[in-house]
Amino acid sequence: MKKLSLLLVLFAFGACSRPTPTPPTESSTTTETTTVVETPSTTKETSTKPSSETPKPPTSSSEKPIPVYTRANLVGTWVQDDQSLTIDRAGNWALDGAINSSGTFTVGADFDQTKMIKLYGFNQNIGGIGTYFIANFNKDSTKMGFGYLGQFTRSTDIANTINSDVFQANYQNEPVDFSRNVLGTWTIVEGTEFHNTWNYNPDGTFELYSDGRGDARTGTYSVKPLKNNWIDISYDFDNSDDAYITAYHLSDGVMWEQEFEDIRIVRNTDPAFP
Repeated sequence: MKKLSLLLVLFAFGACSRPTPTPPTESSTTTETTTVVETPSTTKETSTKPSSETPKPPTSSSEKPIPVYTRANLVGTWVQDDQSLTIDRAGNWALDGAINSSGTFTVGADFDQTKMIKLYGFNQNIGGIGTYFIANFNKDSTKMGFGYLGQFTRSTDIANTINSDVFQANYQNEPVDFSRNVLGTWTIVEGTEFHNTWNYNPDGTFELYSDGRGDARTGTYSVKPLKNNWIDISYDFDNSDDAYITAYHLSDGVMWEQEFEDIRIVRNTDPAFP
């Protein structure tokens, strides 16, 4: 009987001294687990705590990468004061307003937010060789700087991209600094009464319209960089024995020959980005 009474007392004492478990609350949700990691030579205990960081919300649509079809997209109708420019995917263009003209085009360069296209029919006085225009776009192609014509705003939704057959076979797809590169259209603008026009194409061919001769010639060219902004351009004319090398100083979109510094050859405008 005494043994039974003693057991009852011990049981009651143990029950009273055991701490009451605390239920989890919203402010105390972090748990810790212990994992035993065994290797052939050692045994370690590692502790892992779940992250207490608040999950990040999904990226908003405005922060998503710009879709490929909106990058430097020319296709559509563009407007500015008293002028509109319409370009279709098949290689046709039309200007309406202060300038009224139309024709076809090819793409000579396409990189980053820039395209360079060759308009046929824009200048009727250079023997049909075409005129390059540089187009610089904002990120979603809603605004565009287009050569010397200046800034345009898109007035139609983006629905198409230029057909692949409108691109020149060897179009420029790596970024270039047009202020220090010969690609495009160049014209003598001062220093002589004859305003010759050169087109330097990305495939290494060129067209030269001679204002004095009144005709256009074609051929191939290559460029050799020299020191202090000088370059050598080698010309080899088609259907002729004419071939020569001319040294030019090239800087900020202007070229001139040594001893003919007053004759300035200027590239067509590289417009500001919108």
